[in-house]
Amino acid sequence: MGTSILSFIIVLGVLIFFHEFGHFIVARLFGVGVEKFSLGFGPRLIGKKVGITDYRISAIPLGGYVKMVGEEPDADINPEYIELSFTHKHVAKRMLIVAAGPVFNILLAILIFFVFFSITGIEDIKPIIRQVQTDSAAQKAGLQVDDLVVSINGKDITAWYDLDEAISESRGKPLVLGVARNGSLVMITVTPGLKQGIDLLGDSIAYYDIGISAFPELKAIVGDVNAGYPAEKAGLQTGDQIVSINGIPIENWRQMQSIISSSGGVELSLFVKRDDEILKVSLSPQQVETKNHLGEVEKRYLIGISTQPTAIPQADRVTKRLHPIKAAVESVKRTYSVCVLMVRSVVKMIDGSIPKENLGGPIMIAKMAGDQARQGIDKLVQFIAFISINLAIINLLPIPVLDGGHLLFFSIEAIKRRPVSVKVREVAQQVGLFILIMLMILVFYNDITRFFPF
Repeated sequence: MGTSILSFIIVLGVLIFFHEFGHFIVARLFGVGVEKFSLGFGPRLIGKKVGITDYRISAIPLGGYVKMVGEEPDADINPEYIELSFTHKHVAKRMLIVAAGPVFNILLAILIFFVFFSITGIEDIKPIIRQVQTDSAAQKAGLQVDDLVVSINGKDITAWYDLDEAISESRGKPLVLGVARNGSLVMITVTPGLKQGIDLLGDSIAYYDIGISAFPELKAIVGDVNAGYPAEKAGLQTGDQIVSINGIPIENWRQMQSIISSSGGVELSLFVKRDDEILKVSLSPQQVETKNHLGEVEKRYLIGISTQPTAIPQADRVTKRLHPIKAAVESVKRTYSVCVLMVRSVVKMIDGSIPKENLGGPIMIAKMAGDQARQGIDKLVQFIAFISINLAIINLLPIPVLDGGHLLFFSIEAIKRRPVSVKVREVAQQVGLFILIMLMILVFYNDITRFFPF
């Protein structure tokens, strides 16, 4: 709990600082006076006043704000501060000041990704082929399990990242792989094929593939046994290997899973290898309703076991660092892809494709931040990058009181050549505030029911 709270404070503090600093620095660049720069809302805890700006930390750590001179259109402004007034600046400058918060969140993500790509490095593994799919382009070309790919089209490679990138960017053109096999170098030409798949949001995508994997085919060896399920009742134990089901030899976990899920709940006869013994076990798969990563309910037949974790030998681990220019390009590409994913997620939540139960609030962020922190500071920093992009996208929604709402009003002003009336803005602000309050209630409710079920 302590780790989660501390991690949450760090994550939120960094995100709020960068967001508000974006507003602040661009406001000052355009000559707008800033009265308050606050991390947090509510009563002032500590701070320091420099010039007209009160830099403060406030009591409620769920956001922050920059209060500028003349920020409200109907505000009474001392004549000597007119030139510092936000409202009296050109609409284009006001739009840039408002947009600077989300933009700085995007820049923070790019910076974090750049540091990891170029300095810290990406945790990766050597390009050793551990699995070749049947009838795949790789098998037809002659690639084999345990082949070490050392070059692609004459360019040396050191990590699976290089191999994966070359395949995905091949556009179906042949690749000449230099393969180290049994002490010899073998040159193999393979042509990636275009395949169809499903992305994280359930949409169809096309990608290039040759049918290889960095991980071996999982054997049907029991990892964990879930309490109350048929496997536990039948006496299955961690380490048991399922060698046959209803007389069908089981070669891997995928085959076993397919037979169980299509069983319809009919009793199955399993032969299980435990140490040096072969045991016969009978059980009937149980139909269970589960939720996929989109929150959609799926009915499946399960026996209540999970796989053993895949162990990667230390000798196979490598750290991949990119050239600074390449790292900069990849950082922008990674940030862009996450932005697109976030936008699509928001759209799918609005149209109901993704259930509202998937929304999370401060408690969920705190838990996730704690989980990442326990895996290492590098994981926590990368988590900050993803949340920073999320914050930017949410803030750009055209909801009054959010940056996107202000940008909407300023866009209307730029088109009509006059500001939106104060009355219209006040009503819109009230509506926007109501929407945000309802959203906050929803995410807090989701968090509470998710982590503290009744």
